[in-house]
Amino acid sequence: MIQKKLPPAAWTARLELEGEHLSLAGQRQQVAASGMLTLVQEDHPLGYRIRLVFNPAEETTQIKSCYLEIPWKSDETDWLLSNGFQSWTESHWRHPQDHLPQLRRIAQPLMGYYGDYHIPWLVRKKGHLHSWSWTEWRSNDAAPVLLASLNETTAFTCFQWKQAQNCLQVESDCRGWEIAEPVVLLDFLVLEGSIKEIYDAWAAALELPTLRAQPARGWTSWYQHYTNISEQVITDNLQAFQGREQPLDYFQIDDGYQTAVGDWLSIKDSFPRGMKAMADDIRATGAVPGLWLAPAVADKRSQLLKDHPEWIAKDAKGRPLKAGYNPMWGGWFYALDTQHPGWQAHFKEVFRTVVQDWAYGLIKLDFLYAACIFPTPEKTRAQLMHELLVNLRQWAGEAHLLGCGTPLASGFGLFDYCRIGADIHLQWEHRLLCWFRHRERVSTLAALRSVLGRWPLAGRMWRNDPDVYLLREDNLQLKPQEKSLVHRLNTLLGELLFTSDNAASYGAFQHQEETWQAQWWGTEIVGVEPLSSTEFLVQTAKGDFRIYLERETGWMSVI
Repeated sequence: MIQKKLPPAAWTARLELEGEHLSLAGQRQQVAASGMLTLVQEDHPLGYRIRLVFNPAEETTQIKSCYLEIPWKSDETDWLLSNGFQSWTESHWRHPQDHLPQLRRIAQPLMGYYGDYHIPWLVRKKGHLHSWSWTEWRSNDAAPVLLASLNETTAFTCFQWKQAQNCLQVESDCRGWEIAEPVVLLDFLVLEGSIKEIYDAWAAALELPTLRAQPARGWTSWYQHYTNISEQVITDNLQAFQGREQPLDYFQIDDGYQTAVGDWLSIKDSFPRGMKAMADDIRATGAVPGLWLAPAVADKRSQLLKDHPEWIAKDAKGRPLKAGYNPMWGGWFYALDTQHPGWQAHFKEVFRTVVQDWAYGLIKLDFLYAACIFPTPEKTRAQLMHELLVNLRQWAGEAHLLGCGTPLASGFGLFDYCRIGADIHLQWEHRLLCWFRHRERVSTLAALRSVLGRWPLAGRMWRNDPDVYLLREDNLQLKPQEKSLVHRLNTLLGELLFTSDNAASYGAFQHQEETWQAQWWGTEIVGVEPLSSTEFLVQTAKGDFRIYLERETGWMSVI
């Protein structure tokens, strides 16, 4: 069927260079003054693989744009998976006639770099959808189709479903890149089969290392205390989990221990014994201590920015690059130039201290998107991201890495765990951020949508982190049915099951949920099907569930 839906021979290619463009339509190679463009196709048991290779003739050639295109017709009832730019970006199935919203202008100075809002060539009109690194096409009574990149280290791949033009365009995010050597600009699979078959085939083709980490439970300080943490807060919560039937694998200290974002070795007075003592206390309980870092950013209050202004990344106009605004960090925070030798030497020492001297075994790496906001003539966004993550993986030694706020495919084979959705909110939805049309917003609804869309990565690329569940009664505005939904969906589709609750406050409702967790944790997932924009079917080896995600609330029912 895939040979008829998206026939390999129907692909055309276009590469625009400075002063010349090359195109392929029917033929598989073109030789021009600027170089040779070659389209390579290989059969696969579930479909085929396609690669676009360019061999420049000159010493340096700048790419203006590069894409493959194929005619495509859809039905309005079809579903397309739009994978967002990074972990937090809302990612779920949409119909071909839908569109992805642009961030409102009023919010762009504050959060315009969190996702892909600033990338000018993306079309956001009705009947245009885009998806980074991979996408799914689901038609009635047909097996799912997966298009998935095999090379996100050279340039990110953007799959653009254009119903308005009846075509699928696959663009390499390499505009402005100057090259002097042969390069594979696009390399992806087109597969059809069951969800298990197509995602297993993608993972096999990526040739990733064997997963080191196992599914795990844990606690994090963030979703109860946020930046208001102290040694006493950590100790109280640590003691509350002692002697329980379900021991914790990780106990993670999140943002708030440091004097400023960027000053990772400068510890607040609220931790008088220091961070090594906290790690020792955690490890004494049998759990692995975890610590939060945001390597690619620093807030305006930090000593790091004062001492090393040369480490600040620059925007398109050469100004210090503001990566976002966070009131809990005193306002603006800035992107750092992770290619700078000084930054690299500094952060290598940060890792040595955290992993070796303090003995933290899980490092949560957050706000990583800031390393690749703007490409340079020498490096694409994908190269900037990949090189950072390779360095962090090397510097971390044997510690496990939990990625967050990151382009997902960049972390394949490097992260042990990775966030696959947004931060949940203490309410069902953050109404103001939703009105802003902010796809990376703090939102329980948005987080669950992404978990449903991205669950097949579990156990293949890494261990999925769906974000925390919260069951407590205080400092939480979720309804009981919403608490249960988050907890149970995370239990089914997640592999890192964290909470921020103090277990000493648990009563009958919470113990009932924990019993459910013990019964269902680790159950084999057969598939997730979108039934409507608000209703989903989760199929497991032990039974099926319907998930309802309405604008105002959500719940789960047993079939």
